[in-house]
Amino acid sequence: MRTVRPARSVSKLHAARFASGRAGAQWSRPVWTKSLRMLSRIPVSARAAAGLRVAPLLTLPVVRHVRCMQLRRLRPLRDGRQRGIPIVRRYWAEYLERYRGDIHGRCLEIGTTATLRQYGGTSLSAADAIDLAPHSPEVTVVGDLSRADHVPADRYDCFVNQFTMHVIYDVEAALYHAIRILKPGGVLLVNFPCVDYYFPTGLDMNTGEPLFLHHWFTPIQVEDLLHRVGLATCDYDLSIFGNLFARVAYQMNIPATELTQNELTYVDPGHPLLICVRVVKPAGWSVARPDYRDPWRPETAPAEWNPTTGHYAG
Repeated sequence: MRTVRPARSVSKLHAARFASGRAGAQWSRPVWTKSLRMLSRIPVSARAAAGLRVAPLLTLPVVRHVRCMQLRRLRPLRDGRQRGIPIVRRYWAEYLERYRGDIHGRCLEIGTTATLRQYGGTSLSAADAIDLAPHSPEVTVVGDLSRADHVPADRYDCFVNQFTMHVIYDVEAALYHAIRILKPGGVLLVNFPCVDYYFPTGLDMNTGEPLFLHHWFTPIQVEDLLHRVGLATCDYDLSIFGNLFARVAYQMNIPATELTQNELTYVDPGHPLLICVRVVKPAGWSVARPDYRDPWRPETAPAEWNPTTGHYAG
């Protein structure tokens, strides 16, 4: 058996392993990466007290090389099980913090009111949630956003619509109603994922019917949708987050805490991960409701979401 001398570089060792066909499980979870992952799980306060910081370690050439070796695999890390803060959630939290002042008065959110209460606080006069089924007391508006004719127009000061548009088939109708139910001058804060996990049999999240991922968005596609529902360029602000590594890391189930600041904040328009939009409903907005389009859905038994199986569900 060939002995590998310590003097050989990591890159040459890596190449030799793959050339000899012995790159496998032992390289999918290297000791250094396991140690780094264990360090990242220590609470931030505890790491600070001990003088430990993950980000500087991630910038070391050897560590960065080992991290890239993790990506040579056919399934995400930990088989997709939830760990840490997903990169898209980190981006969205940054965006909401930027526009925290818009979340005031009577507000609406998808599925829950947790985000409204977190960012609106005492500025809220009322907080409603909309969903397909009344699965909790927070859901005060029951219905499909793309068929929300029963929700009164000019009702809300702010609507936080997060991580939902990609699972709505008739996305133009949903965007139309999201704007219609706002008061003139009201704000819609909405995001559109460019890349996400796909559930081939649908996903049961206790909303009354299975959810399917219908869309992965591009910035020009989102802007086209905004103009089709009667908005001008001056009525909205569109921001993109992400880059090539952030996209790959998200798909590989690497949490935001394991990326360096530059890996998180660098924006590459050619490889966006998340599109975030702030819409201000213009005074006098009046647009005809788009023709409704219904999806075809396969007859399958949907997977049930749970934090153990992660995006593979089960």
